[in-house]
Amino acid sequence: MEQHEATEGWRLCYATRRSRSSKEPPAGLLGEFLDLEAREDALSIRRGQPFLLGPGGVPDVDVLEFFRSRSFRVLAPDSQDSYALDLRLYLSFLSGQGLDWRSASESDLEDFEHWRRRDGRNPRRVTVSKFSRELAAIGKFYGWQQRRGAVSGSPVAMREREDAPGEITSTPKLRPKAVRSIRLKWLTPRAYRRWRDVGLAGYLADGTRDAKWRGRTDGRNLAMSETLWSSGLRLREGGTLLRGELPTFEAENRYARGRVGKAVAKGRGRDYWVHGRALKLIDNYVISERDAAVRRGRREGRYDAIADLKIVQKVDRSRRVHYLSREGERKVTPLDELTWKDRMTFFTKSDDGLDPWMVWLTDGGMPLPYRTWEKVFTDASDRCEALGVDIHCHPHMLRHSFALRMLMTLIYAHDRRMGITPEERREFRLVFGDPWVLVQTLLGHANLETTRQWYLEPVSGLQVELFLNDDGLEGSSVEDLMTRVAQASSKVIDAEEC
Repeated sequence: MEQHEATEGWRLCYATRRSRSSKEPPAGLLGEFLDLEAREDALSIRRGQPFLLGPGGVPDVDVLEFFRSRSFRVLAPDSQDSYALDLRLYLSFLSGQGLDWRSASESDLEDFEHWRRRDGRNPRRVTVSKFSRELAAIGKFYGWQQRRGAVSGSPVAMREREDAPGEITSTPKLRPKAVRSIRLKWLTPRAYRRWRDVGLAGYLADGTRDAKWRGRTDGRNLAMSETLWSSGLRLREGGTLLRGELPTFEAENRYARGRVGKAVAKGRGRDYWVHGRALKLIDNYVISERDAAVRRGRREGRYDAIADLKIVQKVDRSRRVHYLSREGERKVTPLDELTWKDRMTFFTKSDDGLDPWMVWLTDGGMPLPYRTWEKVFTDASDRCEALGVDIHCHPHMLRHSFALRMLMTLIYAHDRRMGITPEERREFRLVFGDPWVLVQTLLGHANLETTRQWYLEPVSGLQVELFLNDDGLEGSSVEDLMTRVAQASSKVIDAEEC
């Protein structure tokens, strides 16, 4: 068992397996259960599965049953981790009030909501988006417990509304309104460069270098930022890239095509395109900062301590990874099935020693958990704020900004350069597709409405003629157009050049 984030309340743990290389039987109480792995298999307990233990490490059978239920297991691995963290926080809040989760009332949940979102005594209050996700986890937990008879009711009170004649929708009463739109922001290229240079590269607000800046991971952070900015990859997709997934850059092309596995891409493997500038930054990072981090990891014996280490032999044409286990067994697994946790256990081996297969590493040479990037971006935004640069950026904002920039390019710049008439343009779209559909493809969305409603909201209400028929915009660049959109929408952040 692997334990994380020990607190006075409930504890988040992950199921682990004893290394087969160990010749000694488990000591203590576990020594009586030599068939423990078989028992876990019979109970559908998987390696890496999250679960919760009550205060003092006491198990609650009903809670444990939820984590091995189909209702929980069908969630994506990333969602499982998120739900486990959300439930740990909620159950710990209740136990801190001397309450059992089985008897929690609607009023108790309201107290939790107040503490999470508005209580001045809580230094880590959350946004409406974050609380909405927590509420979804709590609702799923109680819904499952109610169906199996463990509780008679749920503290998650629901309200019904009629969206259309005969179509009734139920939503939690505590679910905040405008959950998603409140945090959606876009950056113009100019605003992005400003945030990047000050927050990640160690520049001051006036554009000069900060003599006090001592960033040891500048190369890594800049390479990752440019990768997300130029590709539109999700944080989990870009943050878990393997060296074998990086495309080869050809000088005659501006963009190179790569592929991300379905286990880290919301269940659908897909192609992605990344700018050559980002690939060059990655190359620079690999031969400098990353190489130094790997040598540090070898020197300090960090890789030798990884129990579930796997050594990559090759990736065949069917995208299957051939590897050696730590025990020397030859195994094969589909690349598309590797979760973000799996990816952290794969290494390559050369005459110099072991080398993590993941691109992004900690300063100590270990694979970097992708959620760490959220703190990197937060720290960069805090630095901007401290230096008087009013630009806040989180990783997903770069994905939204990529979508807006690509739409501008496809709708306006491309059409204008071709010099075609509105009639020819309509015919072109009938043959080759709508620019919105192309952006949908670049983002890997299954539903076009997701692209339209959430990612490109700043332009959805503007007249297409602004981009197609306004002769006053002749000769404008995509950056100029994004400035125009920023003037029309408070959600698009622009900045003055230094």
